[in-house]
Amino acid sequence: MQKSSRLPAIVATAVFTLLVAAGLVWVAVEAGWLSFGPTVQAGRDGELDSTNLLGKKNSNFVCEVTVSTPQGALNSEPKVYSDVMVAGLEPESKSGWYQGEYTISESRKGALRMEGTKAFVSRPAMFERFGQMVTQEEFTLDLHDGAFVQTLTFKDGTRRHMLKGICAKFTKAPFNKQ
Repeated sequence: MQKSSRLPAIVATAVFTLLVAAGLVWVAVEAGWLSFGPTVQAGRDGELDSTNLLGKKNSNFVCEVTVSTPQGALNSEPKVYSDVMVAGLEPESKSGWYQGEYTISESRKGALRMEGTKAFVSRPAMFERFGQMVTQEEFTLDLHDGAFVQTLTFKDGTRRHMLKGICAKFTKAPFNKQ
């Protein structure tokens, strides 16, 4: 009969241990230390790795670019320097912008379209630069590797890359916000 008196204590200890373990798992999931969902392979920046990343939410990116601007005519020696800028994609309004100096800016957004992981933002233009008429400005942002390229199209069909660089998703504090 002594063995049966130990059984409730063993069961109570096992239930208590299971409850503590379940509580620890719950805390780990809530803190983001543990996930039971499908895993996403990390690319250059884990947040830039999905074509569904944007959804309906606006995204801002910080970009480190090399600027190559002709000093006179389009075929003149370019002035080359590095710069940092911000770009934004707004899927709900199907628009995008960057802190540029031509036609696409935060106040004059371009039209956004997606092809795979690449975002294309373009806007018609009609101004003269480098001795030629600019007819379109476009930038691309690859959401897989963060590659950024800004291009001007001239009236004669010539296309010239003005900015090239790499972007990362901009996140505001608090950084642990889920």
